[in-house]
Amino acid sequence: MAQPIIQIGIIGGGPAGSATALALEKELTLSNKRVEIILICAPQATAPSIGETIPPAASFYLRELDAEHILSSNKHLVCPGSKSRWADEVTGYNDFFISPVGKGFHLDRKHFDADLIALCKTRGITVFENTKVSTIDSSKQGYVLHFTNRTTSIACDFLIDATGQHQVAAKSLNISNNVFDNVISACAFFELEHTSASTTHTLVASDPNGWWYGAILPNNRAIISLCTDATELKTQKLTCYENWLNCLKANNWFFQQCTTFLQDKTKTPVKLYAKAAPSAILSNVIGHNWLAVGDAASSYDSISSAGITKSLKHAGVAAKAVKKWLKAPQKDSLEDYQSLVFNDFNAFISLHQQHYQQGANKYPNTKFWQRRLLAN
Repeated sequence: MAQPIIQIGIIGGGPAGSATALALEKELTLSNKRVEIILICAPQATAPSIGETIPPAASFYLRELDAEHILSSNKHLVCPGSKSRWADEVTGYNDFFISPVGKGFHLDRKHFDADLIALCKTRGITVFENTKVSTIDSSKQGYVLHFTNRTTSIACDFLIDATGQHQVAAKSLNISNNVFDNVISACAFFELEHTSASTTHTLVASDPNGWWYGAILPNNRAIISLCTDATELKTQKLTCYENWLNCLKANNWFFQQCTTFLQDKTKTPVKLYAKAAPSAILSNVIGHNWLAVGDAASSYDSISSAGITKSLKHAGVAAKAVKKWLKAPQKDSLEDYQSLVFNDFNAFISLHQQHYQQGANKYPNTKFWQRRLLAN
């Protein structure tokens, strides 16, 4: 008699979901279990993805998935490192060329995400694109997923939430989300005439209103982002391009660095995108026949520059946990994964506090930094 097929549903087609699917497929290559991995990808958002740069560590985790080759095309731009002014007016450098694990990259996020999904398809993973989960029901078997644009439901023995800050499964299961701090990135994208290899460093600078981030992206584009909070955004009216630009110009070092590639592009107003970047973690990232991965499990303030890297790392560990669960279908099989997610979040919070304490020391009388100390 044929062994029944165990269905593992992964909700979310971003890097966390795709990487978990790839890691799970690799883990189960020699398994005697009959498993179908189903990756459910929601329709693409109209706003551009924010989170465009990865450090060399991300190359290592992609290599673990046999997926590093997706970075070798001309779709992405090599990032040599970062230049910053944070705790004082001395420029700091973090050069990637000395890293033994790989290169850093400025990503074309649309192509990066699409290439990971395409790789899932080539490796036999079932992929449902443009499919949005509407409700999730518990069943004797595990979970039943219903969709807004599909009449057929899907039954899953095990469920993985990789839906980022939407936390679709976690919310359905009433898992509380613990927010340590919440900042917002007000971002602008600029079309450039050309790019120069000498300007492809990531740029970071603290500011009385928060901190600035800038990077050249593939296809002669650039992103400039002010990381602030909702109060500052409202009181300083920073959703208005003119006010945002005046704030940018007031940060003399950062603005001069950006001018080398932006030239006069800031004179023409562009659309600003607001993206929340909370530092938060679920009370539990595992449970009865489910786990959360990526930002659905724990999200990091963008000061960490670790969102994608963290998702790739945790995907591999989550896959090992599911493999263990397949042998012993109980929550205990997933505990090591939860411990890793919790420990990594605690390490991030410690680093978060160090960075924001430095900012508060530099700007002791500004409200944004005072609120960060209260959050800490």
